[in-house]
Amino acid sequence: MITSAAAPVRVTALLLAITLAPALAGAADTQQQHRVLTINSLEICSDLNNAVKIADEEDDWRLLYTFSIYTMGYLTAINRLAFDTYDMAGGKNVKAHMVWLQHYCADNPRDSFDRALFRLVAELYPQRAVTSPPAEAGRSLGR
Repeated sequence: MITSAAAPVRVTALLLAITLAPALAGAADTQQQHRVLTINSLEICSDLNNAVKIADEEDDWRLLYTFSIYTMGYLTAINRLAFDTYDMAGGKNVKAHMVWLQHYCADNPRDSFDRALFRLVAELYPQRAVTSPPAEAGRSLGR
């Protein structure tokens, strides 16, 4: 059962998985444009910068947590749709990716968060896992 507090996070992850992954895989229209569906608080890098500031100064982690969930959904969609990819993250945890995104967004506050995620995936791609580790074989939830 989805609680009312968990619903926005799950909806964000679902939207991410359905709409953003094809854009990262190179899907676009004839003018190389694609639609990005997001929620207002996750549109541009300065939104992430603001979420980090709120978490640090006010000990309110809700918005930063939303960015983390959004990022996990995005990477999961890439895992599902990208050719020859089991784990785009290459075994690294979400915190490591959030730190990378925080640095990127601090340097590029006007970039869209979609672009930041695209750059993260470009950075991760060479180290991605192309097969599941033996200990996880048969255990994948993505079947």
